[in-house]
Amino acid sequence: MALRRQSLSPTANLLRNSRLFSLPNPLPRPVVGETSGAGVTKASDSATLPYPTHQAIATTKSSLARGDWGLKRNLPARSHLLQTSDPVLRITQLDTIENVTDFDSAADHVRTRQKWEQMGVPMMKGMGQLRKTGLTDAPPAGAFERRDDTTSYDTALGLDENGLFLEALKDNKRAREKAEKHSGRAEQFAPFKPPPVDAEVHNARRWKHDGPWLPGQSADEFMAYMSKEIGKRQARFNEYLIEFVKNEIYTTRQLAASTSGELPPIDPSEAQAWQAAREKERSSISQDDINAGIKALRKETANNPLGSKLVTKLIMPFLRLPAIRFKYKAYDQDASNRDFDQYQFDQESAPLSTHPSAGLGYLKTKSYLATHPILGPQASPTPVPSRVIQARTLPTTKEPYARLGVAGFVANDQYRATDNNSAGRGSFNNVRDVETIDIDTPGGKKILVNPQFGSVSNDGRIHIKVKRSTGPEIAVARGELEDRPPSGVKELDELSAAGRRGQDDGAKELDEMSLQGKAFADFIQSPARGQPGPGFPGVAPALRPSE
Repeated sequence: MALRRQSLSPTANLLRNSRLFSLPNPLPRPVVGETSGAGVTKASDSATLPYPTHQAIATTKSSLARGDWGLKRNLPARSHLLQTSDPVLRITQLDTIENVTDFDSAADHVRTRQKWEQMGVPMMKGMGQLRKTGLTDAPPAGAFERRDDTTSYDTALGLDENGLFLEALKDNKRAREKAEKHSGRAEQFAPFKPPPVDAEVHNARRWKHDGPWLPGQSADEFMAYMSKEIGKRQARFNEYLIEFVKNEIYTTRQLAASTSGELPPIDPSEAQAWQAAREKERSSISQDDINAGIKALRKETANNPLGSKLVTKLIMPFLRLPAIRFKYKAYDQDASNRDFDQYQFDQESAPLSTHPSAGLGYLKTKSYLATHPILGPQASPTPVPSRVIQARTLPTTKEPYARLGVAGFVANDQYRATDNNSAGRGSFNNVRDVETIDIDTPGGKKILVNPQFGSVSNDGRIHIKVKRSTGPEIAVARGELEDRPPSGVKELDELSAAGRRGQDDGAKELDEMSLQGKAFADFIQSPARGQPGPGFPGVAPALRPSE
């Protein structure tokens, strides 16, 4: 008799369907500020955060009228935050000492995301590539490319070169253990063949790893990871380490034998026996040889921690850790003469805290055609108005780029200060118009731009690259809708010329009809006479009395 599934208790049903318990924990508040060269940090408590930290919630119109947001208590309907057309809230504290719910508006990030969707900006991966790529270069790779958007370790595409190397080592060890179990005797060691380097999996760039990014951990987090994760996997790692050392010893002996110049016998049977003896000699690896190989690997790791074979071939793929790279900073003004102060961890190689697109958009490229409701397909989409929020010339310094505000985001201008001499006259004027702040235009100077692509950095900040609009799309954005046929096409040019001739003929006929109409109006308004004047042809004979 099958057991009947018990229904949920009222408390369990309440917890499963309650919005109160479905709210996730807020993220840590990011640092909003800039540090100057003198070490002074400028921060603001009221500035918009680079990414949302609390869940934004909404409610229906009927529930909004009652103040019901699915929380512990109803929210006051007279609050100015709830009297907007489409309110969205973030809950900062469910219960305070005054027994009220502390909430705030979440429209800043919600509306910004809606603006981003309207712009239709494709997302790419890698801020370093975004800084190095110019608008005249090939477009960067998108955030949804096959080799970048991968999270699985089960397929060959989800492993890089070192991961495939470790998998080949594991397969070789399992095959020998299976053969020993089947035969009941120890098998002769045979090296494994390194996997071929495929273009699709070579240096596969992942955005999510199973292991943590060690430079981003504190001392307590690192010690907890070592005690909990590393301790229980130490025995398995030692097995792969011994297998790796045996393979290194065998490969070294094989290379030494090939360069020794010793030739096999001419007789085939003797050559086969000679080869088998050499194989047995290379395969006989003692425990002392293994210990010596492990010491050699440790010595190499001490001299080059991040580039040694032990770290790159075993530790990183075994623990599934993200890559760790150093960046040279010997020319920084705060760098000392000590060797370890001349390097720092490269933050661009750190794993992302979210997907490269961050859920902002799902376009891979900007290869789509914008269609105007009146003019039809357009070569360029409608530009977006941007505000100059910071000119290039400041009271104390001069920045290489001007700062533009685009749909709630801050972007660098397309032109640099060095474009004065290298660019043409048009670019020179574009550089000059953002040289200083405009205090005469109400609301600040506006510039029409076309967003090219965006990217999310490792710290969750969104960067966007824009290009100034200089073509006919500016007239379309201003409402100057004039449908003109394209020139250069023979058939369209002939049709356009015929249309112009038809317009000229029609205008001539209208002029003649206008003259006749004026003469008829003069005749009607003239005093009655026995004989009509000759001004209107054909009317006088018709009115003359018959003889």
